[in-house]
Amino acid sequence: MFWSKRPDVLNQPRSFEGNFRSERTLEELEQFPSNFIKTSRYNLVTFLPKSLLLQFTRYANIYFLCIAIIQCIPVLSTLNPFSAIAPLVFVLGLSMGREGWEDYGRHVSDNEVNATECVIMKSRVMTISTWAQLAVGDFVLVKQDESFPADLIVLGSSIESGACYIETSSLDGEKNLKPKSAILESQQLYRDKSNYAEEKVKVDAQVPTQNLYELDASLYLSVGNGQQKKFQLTAKQLLLRGAFLRNTEWVIGLVVYTGQDTKIMRNADASRIKTSEIERIMNILILGILVVQISLSIITASFSSAWLHKYGSDSWYLGYGDFQPNLLSFYAFFSYILLYNTMIPISLIVSLEFVKVFQAYFIEQDEEMYVQQRDKFAKVQTTTINEELGQIEYIFSDKTGTLTCNQMEFKYCIIGNTLYGQEQQHTNIPVQNVDLKRQQTAKVHPATDVFQHSVFNFQDLELSAILKGEGSSGEQPVNLVVQSLDGKQQVKISKQRNLIEEYFFLLSSAHECIVQYDKNQNATYQGPSPDEITLVDAAARMGFQFTGASASEQKFIILGKDKKVKLLKSFEFDSARKRMSVIIDDNGVIKLFIKGADNIIKGRLSPNQMFLNQIINYLDDFSKIGLRCLLMGIRILSNDEYREFDNAYNNLPDNDTRAEELEKLTNNLEQNLTLLGASAVEDKLQPLVPETIADLLKANIKVWMLTGDKLETAENIAKSCRLIQGDFTVMRLSESSVDDCKRKIGDIQETYEHCIKENRKKSFVVEGSSLQFVIDNEELAQAFVSMAKDCESVVCCRVTPKQKADVVRLIKDRLNKITLAIGDGANDVNMIQAAHIGVGLYGNEGMRAVQSSDFALGEFRCLWRLLLVHGHWNYIRIAEMVLYFFYKNMIFTVPQFFFSYFCAFSGQSFFDDWYITFYNLIFTALPLIMRGTFDQDINYRQHIQFDEKEEVASVQKKFEDYLKVKFPSLYFIGQSKSIFTIPNYTLWAFNGLVHGMIIFFFILWILDYEIVEDNGFPGGLAAFSLTVYSSIILIADLKIAIHTKYWTWFNFICITFLSVLLYIIYVIISQFWPGTLMEYTPFTMVGTPHFWLSIILIGGIIGGMEAIIAQLQREFFTDPATEMLYKVNDFGQNQLKLIELKEKNQRQFQDSFWEPLYKQQQQQQQNEEVIKFSQSQHAE
Repeated sequence: MFWSKRPDVLNQPRSFEGNFRSERTLEELEQFPSNFIKTSRYNLVTFLPKSLLLQFTRYANIYFLCIAIIQCIPVLSTLNPFSAIAPLVFVLGLSMGREGWEDYGRHVSDNEVNATECVIMKSRVMTISTWAQLAVGDFVLVKQDESFPADLIVLGSSIESGACYIETSSLDGEKNLKPKSAILESQQLYRDKSNYAEEKVKVDAQVPTQNLYELDASLYLSVGNGQQKKFQLTAKQLLLRGAFLRNTEWVIGLVVYTGQDTKIMRNADASRIKTSEIERIMNILILGILVVQISLSIITASFSSAWLHKYGSDSWYLGYGDFQPNLLSFYAFFSYILLYNTMIPISLIVSLEFVKVFQAYFIEQDEEMYVQQRDKFAKVQTTTINEELGQIEYIFSDKTGTLTCNQMEFKYCIIGNTLYGQEQQHTNIPVQNVDLKRQQTAKVHPATDVFQHSVFNFQDLELSAILKGEGSSGEQPVNLVVQSLDGKQQVKISKQRNLIEEYFFLLSSAHECIVQYDKNQNATYQGPSPDEITLVDAAARMGFQFTGASASEQKFIILGKDKKVKLLKSFEFDSARKRMSVIIDDNGVIKLFIKGADNIIKGRLSPNQMFLNQIINYLDDFSKIGLRCLLMGIRILSNDEYREFDNAYNNLPDNDTRAEELEKLTNNLEQNLTLLGASAVEDKLQPLVPETIADLLKANIKVWMLTGDKLETAENIAKSCRLIQGDFTVMRLSESSVDDCKRKIGDIQETYEHCIKENRKKSFVVEGSSLQFVIDNEELAQAFVSMAKDCESVVCCRVTPKQKADVVRLIKDRLNKITLAIGDGANDVNMIQAAHIGVGLYGNEGMRAVQSSDFALGEFRCLWRLLLVHGHWNYIRIAEMVLYFFYKNMIFTVPQFFFSYFCAFSGQSFFDDWYITFYNLIFTALPLIMRGTFDQDINYRQHIQFDEKEEVASVQKKFEDYLKVKFPSLYFIGQSKSIFTIPNYTLWAFNGLVHGMIIFFFILWILDYEIVEDNGFPGGLAAFSLTVYSSIILIADLKIAIHTKYWTWFNFICITFLSVLLYIIYVIISQFWPGTLMEYTPFTMVGTPHFWLSIILIGGIIGGMEAIIAQLQREFFTDPATEMLYKVNDFGQNQLKLIELKEKNQRQFQDSFWEPLYKQQQQQQQNEEVIKFSQSQHAE
């Protein structure tokens, strides 16, 4: 293939010329990566070696490979080599088959993408090509609703202004359209797709990066006389591979990044591999068991050596030939390594994979975690940590869009010193339901129609009157003069009406929203965030309607009149800047409009602001009721000031420092602002957030809220969602220096110790600047963590995305607790990836959080069931499953160990080779997989068995509610890691040891060589082995059955059919399997009473022991789940008895009421019959 010699990735800046020629040279093609995409890992040649190598990165597989190799050496093994190779091949085959199937899907996807057709423009001829054949420097024509085949620089558009609109939902999940625009000079050259200029084009571009919203590049266009002019390019000119062209007939783009250099491929993360704590402990235990296995083999080999030295020379019948006892003992060591390898279960890893996949399936199908508004079920993206959902001790949650709806309602505006919007609190205006499955949009109706918007509930009659020219307060003098620093330009705002108009003009201009029109010319706003849309929509409804924009112009309808302004510059909002600004030319006056967080804008204001104190007082009040506030400011620039800025902007360096230099440049510009006012919008809590948090706190999970809001707002949101409750002592840290922080921490420690003594609940509220001091200072960090770990909740406000991740790591690393982070936005990705478990919410801020997470949910409330139900169940299932695996392998290995005494430590196997193989793979694994999938210690959806009646349905509801209230108290089982522990493993292993000894010696005593084959010889080893093996299968399944708390048909079928019945079928087959230990043995055994007596007695003894132990545990050592189940059943039965009593009383009442009436009716009927008889006699 022509792209085969190209670099996969080119991590260096690039410089190239646009190509209109029909063919490229080989040197040009090999300069940059191909646009051929390969996400698959294997091909037909490499699949077997590469996938095998991947499988043997697991230590367990290496171990079993060594066992298989040793078993293939006849002098070391008495077992059939195939019986060791087959299970290893089976386990590897399953894993490799899954790997191959997944990679086949990647191959199909790659082929579809690479073969997608596109149009390349060469010498004014439209040439059909494929995505794979594109190269850097190609000119591409993309039509409406088509996807971009590579990262392109837009040169021309069908829209006269050069604008175009793209949808990036396939990249970041955001369905709202993003405006892009060709620079004016290139638009003039490429505005006609059939008659464009073939001028020389050169591009210098930065190193390809992951950032979807970043491009530092320069475009050189011919300006005549062989000269080229340099134009700076930004993300506004970047069309991303995988995005779609919308609302634009066509665009012409120049390929700048291809293949692995494109943004979408740079963001294609490798598969997330996480290991749970249970697996880590399990790996340690396996190493411990390996040490025990080797030790037992050494002990047995030592006994073999002793026996050989004493009796070996006389044991001619063993056929040793050249008798070398030391060498034979050495062989015996490896023989017993093989025989004792059953202590380590080969099927454990693959069984765990199956169970976790099944668990993930049921999480994704759980209807109680379905969110109808978003049409989303839960999604599991990392199955390896299902059990850790039941061990969470700390939750770190974003606020906006996670605890709240991220659906904003314009509540108040402060313009100058005046607050508007108070009347809405006394007016009941119907609010329509909002379809959250659609992108965040706002319909723009005529400005007078202010009450129909789904989230617009703003009303102020005085403000409306002022804008109509009728309100008297609009004539109130303001006398505000805003002028440039050199005094050459100024804007005079003499009256309140002028200030209001400037305020709403700012809202309609300073944003990144675009307008879409349907066929009926109804407009729809789309923007990067709900906040943005809400403010633009509010301005439109107040008469300042934004109607569209190009790269150099904005259009409005201001109070019914058309208006146009020149758009000179626009600087986007991001989580670091926390502000957004535009520079416009309004009839010769250059204005900088800016809006942003209050703590950001306040520090950029010029001295002696007229309205600052009053506005800050209002903002403090708004923060107490949880409203989101922004400050609005203006700066006037003279022509000289703007020209100086523009020159500096155009001369920014084209290297890695460009972004930093641009930030410095805009930071200097966005100073000396004049405050116009503020806005307050409300973001309502999501459904059931307070109830969910209350239950999480009951489950002893510490909940931390991390938000960028100011302290008062964050604290009041925390109160409304019950993170901070009435009886909590709130400790606050909001200092501006390290020394102040240290002093405040000392004061807080006194409060903390007082709360500890009085056993009072505590909450910690920390402001971002203080938090940074804590993160950077070891002494402060230690003091903070020592107090915060005992607080029921912690609120961190004014935090950056980086600080969010730092806080998670602070607790994760210092306390060694299992953490969970949940968020819905791109600013939450660092936090989500830093935690043990990351949960992303489908929200209005795109899919970055979901794409980076381990689990995805529709709403915060779904966390209740994910953790307290599925997490609780999965921890118990996985922990008990691993313990049971080691138990059943111990019970199987113990008879082999004791049998070595009876075979003179010769390495003779006690069991038939294939019986050993199928024990773990089939007979005992399947029932355990079903138990690991379905078992429930307690289920709050359990149903009361009673007649279907209305009143019983009511009791059922009470029953479920009662269980739901009690459920969080069970969560400590996973947090305390009380099931899968080293002591518990020792207990289960000892249990297996005892049961194995009982089975071996009890059956040895019963048989006592009294089994006789059909040929008259004693049954011997085959009879003894088959009886022991059958008893082990019975006990293994019986133990599962005794400890199963929640039965389903799958459990029943796997135990009775797939385990017992398949075993019986196999035993029958082995009757006629030539050359095996069991040949002709099974039928003889079935006909002897010894066999059945052994099975029945063993089942009775061990089953009885297990039942007695279980009963003693229930009586004297009741676990919390069982104790609760008793209480719940008592509650349900008491409720049913009340119904029965009520029904009995009703029946008694009915009998006492109806019986006299019935007797009276009977007497009347008898009288009528007598009269009829008398009349008939008289007639005769």
